Amino acid sequence: MIGRHYVVTGGSSGLGKSILDILLQKQVYVTALVRDVNKLKPLQLKYGSSHLTLIQCDLQSTTQITELTNHFKGQTIDGIIYSSGLGYFKSIDQHTIEEMHETYMLNVISFNTLLTTLTPYLNRMPTIVGIGSQSAFLTQASAAHYGASKAAFNQILNALRIEKPNYHVLTVNTGPIATPFHEKADPSLTYANKYKKIMLNSDKLAQRIIKGIITQKDEINAPRWMHYLLRIYQLAPRFLEKHFTFLFNNKS
Repeated sequence: MIGRHYVVTGGSSGLGKSILDILLQKQVYVTALVRDVNKLKPLQLKYGSSHLTLIQCDLQSTTQITELTNHFKGQTIDGIIYSSGLGYFKSIDQHTIEEMHETYMLNVISFNTLLTTLTPYLNRMPTIVGIGSQSAFLTQASAAHYGASKAAFNQILNALRIEKPNYHVLTVNTGPIATPFHEKADPSLTYANKYKKIMLNSDKLAQRIIKGIITQKDEINAPRWMHYLLRIYQLAPRFLEKHFTFLFNNKS
């Protein structure tokens, strides 16, 4: 991957930052799209501005995304890693209109807008990595909009893989990760504290993702045991939801 150019979102914290750090260690040229460039200034000082370019971009703003064309003229992009995402662990009727818009905007629409904006600068065989969620395959109370947005995100990535056979599309479906995501999803941290023992380590997962890019994997599901349980769940989802309802209320 030495010398390649990747665009990364969500790189200021959590899994995105772990991915960003590994890319820079591998001497990849990275353009990070962040709301607050100051959060990554220390990393830029460590690796140099020639290897890490920081662009202020709020992915909730369609205008700011489309204006990125001004930054990439004359450049070639070898890959996009979309690690941004958010969700609120609350019931459907407790979501505000703003929270619903934020969820679908960042998890689905902004990815598509970014991809459309950067497509003219992609090389002939680019890599597109999308960080999804196991929630896309599971009905959960107090996480309906988050799960729905991630299901939509998966559909986009899967369709892109078919429509663009020259693209390497890697979908990463994860269980809970020990990241700041939970601070916004559930400020009480009830869910995070309850399931901290099974949370994924962002550094280890980032290593798997980078390996998946190199080996051209189509999908990573982590943890594997959760993925296998969800495959069983898909055999009779309505039956399980009706008779084992408590299993689907873990985010309440």
